[in-house]
Amino acid sequence: MTIFDWLQRLEFLRGEPAAWLVGLTAVIVVVVPDARLALLAMAGHYFAALLLFVDVLDPRLAIVKLLVGWFVCLILYLTGRQVNWGHAPDDLTEAEAAQWRQPQTVRVWRYRLPLWAVRVLLAGLALPLVLWLSGRPNVYLPLLPDNLAYLNLAVIALLVLGLLHMALAVHPLEAGMGALLFLTGFELFYSSLDQSLAALTLLAAVNLAVALATAYLAQAQYEKITLDRLIPGDSPKDIFGIY
Repeated sequence: MTIFDWLQRLEFLRGEPAAWLVGLTAVIVVVVPDARLALLAMAGHYFAALLLFVDVLDPRLAIVKLLVGWFVCLILYLTGRQVNWGHAPDDLTEAEAAQWRQPQTVRVWRYRLPLWAVRVLLAGLALPLVLWLSGRPNVYLPLLPDNLAYLNLAVIALLVLGLLHMALAVHPLEAGMGALLFLTGFELFYSSLDQSLAALTLLAAVNLAVALATAYLAQAQYEKITLDRLIPGDSPKDIFGIY
């Protein structure tokens, strides 16, 4: 069965449904607290993005986007296992683990809210903003064909949610996934303007570079936790980069 046969079977997901599916998977990446679930959503995100890329690229080139995305997910998966998915090392004592435990609440004015609730709240506020922006004629992406108007929604959703996830990220893995969401949004727009093989190669290299940089930063952070081990004067904020 060829890729054209698969696309024929998935015809019901093409177009606007694919744009909504891309946005939904991006929301899941932003709001779920478990990096493993977020990475699974990233894999689904790249599949949904494929259904949009085939509208602006030759299907044989669009499938390369999917393969690159899944290879990026594989890099992040291996990195996540190596760094215990952003948690402190398993061999810490109970007292050490208590001091290195990540903050689970955020102070908002007079109240302390669970971190996951803040993520859900901000993602919920971002969605109406995305819908409003995508419906504004003066925000319509330039040079985008009228028959691909649904790409406007997908691109703006990925750009906004990617930036939001980077802003809320505590660990490099989370920040890296936010950067990759943003990059997919940029690719969708740029691919509608330039379908050359050179552009495809360059963007694939950028995706892999972001994944490798994320892997390096995550491992460097984890090694710092492992080596420093509560050296007097250090604090979880210093190690995790939380201010």
